[in-house]
Amino acid sequence: MRYFRNFVVSSIVIILMFFCSAGNCYATDFIIVDVSQQLYSYESLCEDMVLLTLGHEDIMSYESRAITSQGRNVWLIKFGDFQAENKILITASIHAREYMSSQLVMRMLEEYVLNYDVPNSDGITYRQCFANTCFYILPMVNPDGVTICQNGTKSIKANANGVDLNRNFPLGFGDGPRVASVPGLAYYPGVSPLSELETQAMAILLNENDFCAGINYHSMGNIIYYGASTNTPEVAEGCKKMADLVHAINGYRREYCGNAIGSFADYFGTVEMAPSVTIEIGTANPVPISQFSGIYAKNLPVWPIVAATSSLTN
Repeated sequence: MRYFRNFVVSSIVIILMFFCSAGNCYATDFIIVDVSQQLYSYESLCEDMVLLTLGHEDIMSYESRAITSQGRNVWLIKFGDFQAENKILITASIHAREYMSSQLVMRMLEEYVLNYDVPNSDGITYRQCFANTCFYILPMVNPDGVTICQNGTKSIKANANGVDLNRNFPLGFGDGPRVASVPGLAYYPGVSPLSELETQAMAILLNENDFCAGINYHSMGNIIYYGASTNTPEVAEGCKKMADLVHAINGYRREYCGNAIGSFADYFGTVEMAPSVTIEIGTANPVPISQFSGIYAKNLPVWPIVAATSSLTN
């Protein structure tokens, strides 16, 4: 059945490319990323990533940055101007049960890719919005955990080793209000910072690139988390401004994070000396599919606005 779906979707993508060349392509008319059901799987993400890249190799590419303990790839997607000076990092599903964040990121990416040169009502294209910007996207940081969650362990946040990847980074490692002492479903930071293949891949990616901003997608709460006590004044100011900007777009409430707890956002701010925000979508975990359309509508404008702002300040 999957091979049949690939054949059909590939054929439609080719037809879609023809209409795109004539300036008639609207991603809302055809959807590669399935948003009709809640379980957005690792396998679905792999298929969608390949199909979205087809015919758009000038603005989208993908590569594996790590292979997990259960043999799945931690994919990195690059989207936009590959030679751009401004690089923005997007992460999703570092926590297993928060896999709607992957669905959201991939559906947003579909909209941008398939409409890259289609003017909006103001006559502006995504190509113009994303000028001099390349997005580096980790659409499913924790594919093992997501798969375990979708197979029945709904409360899991950790990876297959029982490590909470968002507590496995050096800054504030082992600190925080909830720290587990043994591997489990959540809050166990691991035996040492960067002990996991997934977090090692993220750390290497930061060392290889100078990112000007970062957006981390989580669930739940409709909250924008920002900042840490370990930020420099300049980074702290940037985080606050970025949170205010995103709040103006999606209306989520803002909350300052405070002390470092071994999270990726803590680490990003120190290594990259750049601002980031953590966007928490939805009101339950896993987020019910009934909430997707509202979440999508509120968050679709975020990337273009952040890209435009980053281009102006870097």
